[in-house]
Amino acid sequence: MKDIYYINSQNYKLDLLSPPYMLQTGDIFDYSWNYDKGGFTKVTAEKTLLLSILNIGRQQYYEAIDHFAEVTEIDVLEKRPGRLYVGEFYLKCNIHASTKSEWENDIELLDNEIALVTDHPFWIREHPHLFKASEVTSTNNKRYPGRYAYRYANGLNNTKLVNPHYAEANFILRIYGPCVKPSVYIGGYEYHVEIILEAGEYLEIDSTEETVTKIMLSGIRVNSFHYRSFANSIFRPIPPGEQDVSWDGSFDFDLILFEERSEPRWS
Repeated sequence: MKDIYYINSQNYKLDLLSPPYMLQTGDIFDYSWNYDKGGFTKVTAEKTLLLSILNIGRQQYYEAIDHFAEVTEIDVLEKRPGRLYVGEFYLKCNIHASTKSEWENDIELLDNEIALVTDHPFWIREHPHLFKASEVTSTNNKRYPGRYAYRYANGLNNTKLVNPHYAEANFILRIYGPCVKPSVYIGGYEYHVEIILEAGEYLEIDSTEETVTKIMLSGIRVNSFHYRSFANSIFRPIPPGEQDVSWDGSFDFDLILFEERSEPRWS
């Protein structure tokens, strides 16, 4: 069984397969598409899970019940989604209902049927690609070892990335200053923003939300949507397969691809 756990918006984790929490069953692997003459769509979806909370000592038992409610409800109150993980895939969601049964004091466990809602009913796995400015002299593009390999190159930097999904991938593109009017070419397609970034600042393009945000050195986030290129949409998803990547080599950038599936992978 893959790890199954919930992480809230404040980064608190609830392991749903480790005492005192034991997930029994649920419909997290089920999905459906809406369809009409216009095609197939997905809208807000609800899922239910049956979670047992084990009575491993009365005080710990009560604390575990309280802790679960506190970790999940803060996301609802702050209107921020948490993440339900199954292995490497996560679903952005909120736990909005809890129905308890078998909760007598002297019983071995409490059954808690929880309901979650999501406005983006896709399971997501992230594929990070990190690209560095050409700060070294070399004749060949190189990938250096590490959890997320950096790619280095010369001149007009040319390298590659792979979208391993069977469909187009949404993404987050982060471009780091200093740089002036940066462009990144992926599969020959230009992602360009008419903006100036100082050292310590970075630009974040989110294709799912269709937002462009400048994060200043102070941490202040500035809406920079109006600086986007009007010649090409900078929100165009990345096609599947191998893609050539090039830029002028004067700045660093990260590209996080989102593999989105209706159900998490079983294998």
